[in-house]
Amino acid sequence: MELPKDKLAPVPFEAGETLVYTISWLKIEGGEMTLETSREASPDGVPVHRISLSAVSNDYVSKFYPVDTRYETWIDARDFTPVRFEKHAREGRYVSDEVEEFDLSRRIATWRDAKELRGVGPIPERFQDVISSFYFMRTVPLSPGTETRVDLYSRGKLYRLVVAVLGREKVETELGVFDALKVQPRMHDPSSTADRNEGKKLFLWFSDDARRLPVMARSILPIGSVTARLTRVSGEAPSPPAPPEPPSPAR
Repeated sequence: MELPKDKLAPVPFEAGETLVYTISWLKIEGGEMTLETSREASPDGVPVHRISLSAVSNDYVSKFYPVDTRYETWIDARDFTPVRFEKHAREGRYVSDEVEEFDLSRRIATWRDAKELRGVGPIPERFQDVISSFYFMRTVPLSPGTETRVDLYSRGKLYRLVVAVLGREKVETELGVFDALKVQPRMHDPSSTADRNEGKKLFLWFSDDARRLPVMARSILPIGSVTARLTRVSGEAPSPPAPPEPPSPAR
């Protein structure tokens, strides 16, 4: 069924919201991460959210491990389904330029890098990409002890993303202390018994209010933990969104 172009799904952020984070590794400040949102329209007039994530190392870290990476996703604003994802990574000696395009009418995904087409395959009715899934978590109910499950497309494969809400905590930032919900996302490959999360854990903290601001993220790796802590916010806070539909039962 064709969705009307003037009906938007409620989201807890406005176009123009910009979130800036300080990134630290083992308490050593390493750089800055920025999340930005804007509102655009596709060539046929469909409203889309454009969301970008950029990470840049500071002068000290750049001497031995320079980072200049940008991810972008374009999301159909009517039902929060991604239509395009781009990755442009420069991390040390690692270089990657990739594009994922989602044909929602034919339910086909295409993945390619700077050199060639890497994969084409089917996509389900509801799914997210790596960046849109992060913002998708801001739109769903979060209650301690519950889980949200969603299909996630990444680099030619579909994964099951399971996000567990672990509890409520207070998070201290340069902007003050936030009452926050702590969540843990985990990726599962349905076609493999291998644990994609082995050796690493990711935790996210969202403000426990209508805006669901991501106030902190922490990745625990074999080489130590990397923390991104919110330092600046710009863009007007929106009115509280209408309650979202409950997530589908876990499968």
